[in-house]
Amino acid sequence: MPTYTLEPQSPFGLLVRATAPGHTLASFPAAQIMDWVRTHRILIFRGFELFDKTGFALYAQTLGEPLQWPFGAINELKVKPDAKNYLYTPSAVPLHWDGAFVGKIPYLIFFQCLKAPRPEDRGGTTFADTTRALARAGASQRQRWEDATLRYSTEKVVHYGGSITQRLVQPHPVTGETTIRFAEPVNDLNPVRVEVLGASPSEESALVAELQAALYEPEVFYVHTWADNDIVLADNHALLHGRDAFLNPNERHIQRINVLARPTHGKLQRFLRNSKILRRPEFLPAEIPIFFIPILLSAEDFSFLKTPELYVGLAGIYLLFNFGDMVNTYADRRVDAVYKSHLSNAIFELGDQGVRWQMRASVAGTVLISVWLTRHTGRWQFVPLTVIGWALGFQYSWQPLHLKSRGVWQLAALWAVIFFGPMAYTSSLVTRFPRPAVLTLAAAYGLLQVGVLMLNNAEDYTEDRAAGLHTAIVALGLHRSMRVAQALTGGAGLLALGSFGYLFKAEKLPKTAYLALLPLAGAVGYIARGYEAVNQQIAGKNEADATAIIKESGRLIPKWLMATAYTSLLAAGVLFGARVLRAKKSVA
Repeated sequence: MPTYTLEPQSPFGLLVRATAPGHTLASFPAAQIMDWVRTHRILIFRGFELFDKTGFALYAQTLGEPLQWPFGAINELKVKPDAKNYLYTPSAVPLHWDGAFVGKIPYLIFFQCLKAPRPEDRGGTTFADTTRALARAGASQRQRWEDATLRYSTEKVVHYGGSITQRLVQPHPVTGETTIRFAEPVNDLNPVRVEVLGASPSEESALVAELQAALYEPEVFYVHTWADNDIVLADNHALLHGRDAFLNPNERHIQRINVLARPTHGKLQRFLRNSKILRRPEFLPAEIPIFFIPILLSAEDFSFLKTPELYVGLAGIYLLFNFGDMVNTYADRRVDAVYKSHLSNAIFELGDQGVRWQMRASVAGTVLISVWLTRHTGRWQFVPLTVIGWALGFQYSWQPLHLKSRGVWQLAALWAVIFFGPMAYTSSLVTRFPRPAVLTLAAAYGLLQVGVLMLNNAEDYTEDRAAGLHTAIVALGLHRSMRVAQALTGGAGLLALGSFGYLFKAEKLPKTAYLALLPLAGAVGYIARGYEAVNQQIAGKNEADATAIIKESGRLIPKWLMATAYTSLLAAGVLFGARVLRAKKSVA
């Protein structure tokens, strides 16, 4: 334990000052931190070493569940030249509570100060203790507050927005104390409008003014003047907070994590929730075409729907995907703590052993299913495909191979374990062995999707390089990898269209059936234009600026994946449908 002194602040708060260098908050038990916050509302650590970003996010997990924002768990509070919201300007920030517009109200606000403004430049963070304001209120005043309901609304131009309605006086969800839930109107960038429901304009103005007067009383109001390396924790339910305006905008940089209180009940529900997160269900819509395109290309009629082998096999391949997702999430839990905090937090709550036994159970299930399929179908390929699948899934993220960090071999591993192998597997559920044309189509489809995923991997370029990961993007370089991705998606898209065309021709489909390839051609063209735009935007840019552009373009990835996946599924469905109709005509 570090040596330190405790210095109560006025009118509330506790300053914990280190008396020897080299200590971090990690030296304190989380229970001690939480006890101090409950007692003093705001807790200031001074003279302790700051966390790096990963350590900051990981330590926050010991206090609760970090709230995931679109930019990750850590909000970089510094002035931005192109700011669209007053939070990122040097202007004053009125009193408010965090999480108002996202439906999840954090218990703790966790700050660390990388660069403090000079005291004369101001920029302090303001806090109002609403429990003290309530205790000081007269009976009639308190009754007015308890009767009031307020509506807040703002346009979503950053990471929050919308409209919410809140009772003014509410119980603290952790301690049960009575608190005030109030946000002052904002008349700045991204304004916040405040309405008092059922009140006339004059009554509304009077109530807002009354609350502001009560919350800024010296007995309930505290301004924290930042010093370099300060670490601050504050109760977001009992306190409201804001910020003084400041000078020299480049001289203030604070990082903030919002921490949700972990519920003390519903452990089974949390276990199931975290187990589901671990399995990345958001990938399922993109996985369905991987499973069913080969089936539709290989099946002769609808009889495959009546075979138990189909459903057992689909369960087996889904378990394989789950295993790969679990392994990757577990291996990346430190990096994910910053940018995908919900994944890292799921690992934290389940615990290492809890995650490992789930991975072992998935492996055992896939092997048993592959053996069962081999015995019931007489097809030998299920066992080797399964073993290769889980071996590659494991070695993609872990040593000794760690294929994720093997340069361009990463792309080959993704192609094999996510696309080609599973498509060969599901095709085998309805035919003795996939036809060469089906395997060619699977290879082309996999290359097309891998090319799209390169944009996804490029979003993590800075973090991967800092973590020492030699990914394909790191190996090729940011700019060259995007040119390679453009060429790969274009070439693979043409190969996929050609493979479908060959299958249509081999099955002697009518010319009108070829219209089913137009959506896929459109999807390939859509991606080609998208990559061309990305490459034009990043041309001549340094890596930092290019990465920012790529991150902004990341919203295209789900659209690109779904566009190529479901247009390919449509083409496969047309081929299968034509095959079934032809069979019915021949019988008739």
